[in-house]
Amino acid sequence: MPWDSGLAHYALILSQELKKKGHQVFVSALPGEKPWIKARRLGLKTIPLATLKRLNPLRRFLKDHGIQVLNAHTGSTHSLAVASALGQKVAVVRTRSDARSIRPRVGSRVLYNHTHRVIAAADYIRDSYVKALKLPTRKVVTVYQGIPLEQVRVRPFPNTPTLGIVARLDPVKGHRYLLEAVSLLRNAYPHLRVKVAGQEENIKQRELERMAEKLGIDLRVEFMGYQKSIPEVMGDCTLGVIASIGSEAVSRVALEWMASGRPVVATRVGCLPEVVKDPQTGLLVEPRNAAALAQALATLLHHPRQMDAMGTAARRRAEACFALGDFASQTVDVYGEAIKESGCQN
Repeated sequence: MPWDSGLAHYALILSQELKKKGHQVFVSALPGEKPWIKARRLGLKTIPLATLKRLNPLRRFLKDHGIQVLNAHTGSTHSLAVASALGQKVAVVRTRSDARSIRPRVGSRVLYNHTHRVIAAADYIRDSYVKALKLPTRKVVTVYQGIPLEQVRVRPFPNTPTLGIVARLDPVKGHRYLLEAVSLLRNAYPHLRVKVAGQEENIKQRELERMAEKLGIDLRVEFMGYQKSIPEVMGDCTLGVIASIGSEAVSRVALEWMASGRPVVATRVGCLPEVVKDPQTGLLVEPRNAAALAQALATLLHHPRQMDAMGTAARRRAEACFALGDFASQTVDVYGEAIKESGCQN
């Protein structure tokens, strides 16, 4: 894991759970960078990230510690994993939990011929692998990310109808479409409020504040900035909104909304159509469409009993499909298949 990202979070939460289950886990990262620091804070063992020019230390490490599986979470570490495992009794797994397009590249065939399993964070990623790289269907397995459900308490709905969006301030997250949707609803729902939680990235908070002012909804919208306790924010909302125009390969925030017992109005991008079951746990709309988003929000706001039932169904789905323990167990099953196929079993 070279850099701090959703990929790093996916790898770290998995590593922590695998350790809890009694497995020996090492996290390879750049010393001093956030993934390294976070891994240490979680009590995980770390080793410096190798380079293709300096593979011998990593190869010796694999041999000395009896490593059975190398799980690569990025393209660059995938190449490192294959190169360092050559000639050794080590299975290689490639985990893909980002939304970038999958395309054949020079060397892809060789790389995946030496990769024993691919873990896709969603079915749409798995389908892309099978279609673009012509990989055998048995070789690519979908494993949805899990979250610590026991840390999320379902709270009563607030008295005031409140929408929540939890996302970094970035154009890809579609904040502008939510603000436009709220402006369309302001007369029908005069008490409607909006909470916007997320740190600045590629949009300044002031830019969104000016947009809210121009739309005449600035008194309804609370820009909260970065928030450490996301469950607390979600518990103060009636329903969650994911207005993204792209990305959402994993959408941890969708799982967190569901775990909080809140229905989700989301766009049809990334894994969201797989995670949010329309109309059981929420509603789906096309991205970049403020009118469609407003209509979906109005449907729920106008039917509080339906909204409550969706929230209950959302929590049940989170418990049934996205538990952290299941996430780790399913990953271990894939590791077992990779070890068996690689011939690395003792």
